[in-house]
Amino acid sequence: MNQTLLNKKAATRIILLFVLVQLLSGIIPLFLPETMGPVGFLMPSLILFTLGAISMIAIEKKYTMTFPFEESFSKQKKDILLWGIAGIFIALFAQNLASIIEVRFLGSSMESQNTQMLVEVVRNYPIFILLIGLAGPIMEEFVFRKAIFGMLVDRTGGIGAAVISSLIFAFIHFDGLLLVYASMGLVFSWLYYKTKNIWTPIIAHCLMNTLAVLANLYLL
Repeated sequence: MNQTLLNKKAATRIILLFVLVQLLSGIIPLFLPETMGPVGFLMPSLILFTLGAISMIAIEKKYTMTFPFEESFSKQKKDILLWGIAGIFIALFAQNLASIIEVRFLGSSMESQNTQMLVEVVRNYPIFILLIGLAGPIMEEFVFRKAIFGMLVDRTGGIGAAVISSLIFAFIHFDGLLLVYASMGLVFSWLYYKTKNIWTPIIAHCLMNTLAVLANLYLL
């Protein structure tokens, strides 16, 4: 079987797994006793997203999911780490610029309901930093960058793939801050394409989420 077909199979499975995890995370808590409180609502998400992240890595390995523009991790270790860290600041700059546009020209609120909710979750249950800072970003990068961006590059070019995948990434957050999330998606797509490895945006995304939550915990 040629690599294009293997990539399609892997991308389809990654996307379907993401949808399944999202659905189960919303459905399972409905059948748990109310006495479990917030933990009963949140623990299934932590478990499912962790298993989802591990499964996506396994899918990539099983189907040797690689695109023509990619290079192996072993050839890019230093660049992946450096650009992964630098990507935090690039993404924050893009996010702040997008926030200014959202507020001044589109009348959006500066506050992200998503972020505030996640901060409160971690404040009360610190273990959920694993969901926000590790499992969630890994799954999102495999879906929106590896699967969607990767499969679109040959058809739409890097810019087209980045725009499409970033808009889907923004819409899926249901936060109203379309430009903010889209700008982050564009930065992560650029990091992926520049360093030719999916682990660069994964590092940047994981660190950015973790720092954002910790900063909000410290400031609030």
